Amino acid sequence: MTVTPFDCELLHNGWPAQPINTLSAAVFVAVGLWLWRRDRRTPALLAIAVGLGSVWFHAAPGDAATWAHDVTLYALALAGAIEAGRLVVSRRPPVLAVAVFSAGLVVWFFSRTDGGLCNPESLVQGHAVWHLAAAVAVGILFGSDRSIPI
Repeated sequence: MTVTPFDCELLHNGWPAQPINTLSAAVFVAVGLWLWRRDRRTPALLAIAVGLGSVWFHAAPGDAATWAHDVTLYALALAGAIEAGRLVVSRRPPVLAVAVFSAGLVVWFFSRTDGGLCNPESLVQGHAVWHLAAAVAVGILFGSDRSIPI
């Protein structure tokens, strides 16, 4: 078994290659479904796409999965930046969403493969924590009743 250079969890032979990161990526789908119910269609679809792309990427790594993971992630990040900008301009800065996102980013940074918190065999994976924090931040950012619908 090997470890990827960026997310620490061991790559197992078979499916899913990274069980913990695969499972945690599905949280984006759950957040997307919640946003859909709140009538936030575009961010809902983007969150669902990120979840499915990330599940694919961590379950069965390959070029197509990497493309699906990266393209959807960049699209959601762009939509998030636009929404955050709108909220700042309307004097409602998304402080909680940014704090949750930043905390997840810090955990991911220190738990990367060469990071001090990396333990490839642990059931608690920093990249999985990052998935959870990022998905929750997306829900906070786009799910607020004060958000501007996209």
